[in-house]
Amino acid sequence: MPHLLHVFLQRGFFLLCFQPLTAWSQQPTLTDSLGTAEVTAQRPVTGISTNTPTQRLSLKDIRQRGITDTGDALRRLAGVTLRDYGGAGGLKTVSVRGLGAAHTAVTFDGICLGETRQGQVDLQRFSIDQLAAIGLQTLDSDQLLVPVRNLAAAVVQLQSIQTPQQQSTGGTVSLRQASFQTWNPACMFRKKWTDHTLLTFWGSWFWAENNYPFVVKNGVATQRLRRNNSRMQTTTLEANVRHELNRGSLEGKLFFYHNHRLLPGQVILYVNENHEVLTEQNAFAQVRWTQGWGKFQVFTAAKFNDDRSRYRNFDAQYPGGTIRQNYRQNEGYVTAGVGWEPTTWIATAYATDVTHATLRSNLKTDQRVNRTTWLQSLSLRLHQPAWNVTARLVGHLSYNDRKNGEAATEQRKLLPSITGAICLINRPVQLRLRAGWKESFRLPSFTEAYYDHLGSTSLKPERTRQLNAGITLQAAPTTWWRTLSLTIDGYTNRVKNRIVSVPYNLFVWRTINMGKVHTAGIDVVMENRWQPSSHHQLIWAVNYSFQRAADHTSRGSKNYGNQLPYTPRHLGATSLTWENPWLSLTAHASFAGLRWSTPEHTATTQLPAYQEWGFTAYRRFTLGRHQLEARADLINAFNHRYEVIRRYPMPGRAYKLAVQWDF
Repeated sequence: MPHLLHVFLQRGFFLLCFQPLTAWSQQPTLTDSLGTAEVTAQRPVTGISTNTPTQRLSLKDIRQRGITDTGDALRRLAGVTLRDYGGAGGLKTVSVRGLGAAHTAVTFDGICLGETRQGQVDLQRFSIDQLAAIGLQTLDSDQLLVPVRNLAAAVVQLQSIQTPQQQSTGGTVSLRQASFQTWNPACMFRKKWTDHTLLTFWGSWFWAENNYPFVVKNGVATQRLRRNNSRMQTTTLEANVRHELNRGSLEGKLFFYHNHRLLPGQVILYVNENHEVLTEQNAFAQVRWTQGWGKFQVFTAAKFNDDRSRYRNFDAQYPGGTIRQNYRQNEGYVTAGVGWEPTTWIATAYATDVTHATLRSNLKTDQRVNRTTWLQSLSLRLHQPAWNVTARLVGHLSYNDRKNGEAATEQRKLLPSITGAICLINRPVQLRLRAGWKESFRLPSFTEAYYDHLGSTSLKPERTRQLNAGITLQAAPTTWWRTLSLTIDGYTNRVKNRIVSVPYNLFVWRTINMGKVHTAGIDVVMENRWQPSSHHQLIWAVNYSFQRAADHTSRGSKNYGNQLPYTPRHLGATSLTWENPWLSLTAHASFAGLRWSTPEHTATTQLPAYQEWGFTAYRRFTLGRHQLEARADLINAFNHRYEVIRRYPMPGRAYKLAVQWDF
């Protein structure tokens, strides 16, 4: 987008907005009194009654657990390994159960976000204020009728704010201020156009200098420095429309994101200077229609995505003192499906997707590559009150085209899956067993297939086999112990044709298929809610993951059996919240075990374990028909120094203040 248009949007945002997302929803009433009788209901917990591991953080959970940003929310999900390059707004990608970020799809309001150049989505571009919920679906979808792209090995589900249809015109306005010169105003405005139509507009501006201090140790010498060249500025705009139909709905979304950031680079002894600049811009439009007729359910959706990035590096080693690389990728996507439930115990569904992606650049070696992908899925579910089984077959056909040179090979695959669950006890405790098996694969990204010297058009897709077995439990033990939920899932993953980059000679690397990875692990998720009185509530949430993700490529190699890079064996998070009428308080912590930065396990590649503690205080005030919420966060309270990615230090102790007004 031209500079003047970007400035106009940015200035226009400040004229139109001063508001955050939505009012925090109220705690559901769990007990109703009628005379001396008391009726107690269990609080529904996501993932208890599903065939596959499913986790979800609602807007209420995000507030109660002291979650400060999107990356922090992802750390609270079991099985997630977050790659974080540090700083507010820094790049954050997700690997689930050791499969790698390229196996993780990301959906926004039910439609997949495409990223064919790198193969992984930067989740930090989505503000926590922008979302009503964040979910994680592992193995397979628990829904029968979904777009086929939503059936990846793991799916991060982002849901934007969906205000109820009965609400009148209103909105919210918020301001966040944090350490290292961070400012983030945001606003949301909703307009009830008709009794069945709701319009929502959301906008945010983010600025951070990110010049946080860090320590470099070299034997007995210690340097105390500040992160240089780390400033970023982001503008995000979003518009939504939702029209309710009889047994259906029509939804549309427009999204715009512009980010200008300075890249700090790696911290190397006595070197803390970098002159790289990255400007990213993403815009997309999507529409979705769902409708039910008798025993049939249909949906269709379409999306167009435009993604641009401009990279510059100012250094004397380049001709003219600078290097400039511009990339533009476009993607068109359509999907449709139909579901049929002929009897009360049988349901079937068919869905199909077509995607066309292109990549262009200003490089002399620009390949002008295109990829067309056709996906189909056929699903069958048998269900009874006490059990259900779902079988699915996914067909994949992809065609690649390259203007200058050889294109990547055409791919055809059939991928089966089967999942099931049985309810052993339904009352007073709900106890279920579940199991599932699935085959999936991922295509090489455009970078892996075509990038000069590095890419290879002969690459085969990575193929995975996932096996999961678990137990779920939910209970309301007493009138004051309102919720006890527990899920335990054990799993194994097998990856063939793992795509890795290896040195071809002293200066050139090549991407090849050579890897095999075997992963075994366990995920535990628990939540407890105690309500000793009507105005006081204690909430304890915890998740823990053990994952043994080992290289099984060549039995005689020195790396055989080594844990994968940046994949800790132990990781998890916990939070404890006391909600009360005066000032609600939360203490939370996340931790990750020992890691290595390369496949070689040596003292120089080892990254020590770390834990980060934080504290949150918040209160909500009622001002007539309006509400005001104030919140303060202390992040990394004990100033622990650590790195998630080697030579990218994380910030130490920091604060974040926020105020939100609902009108």
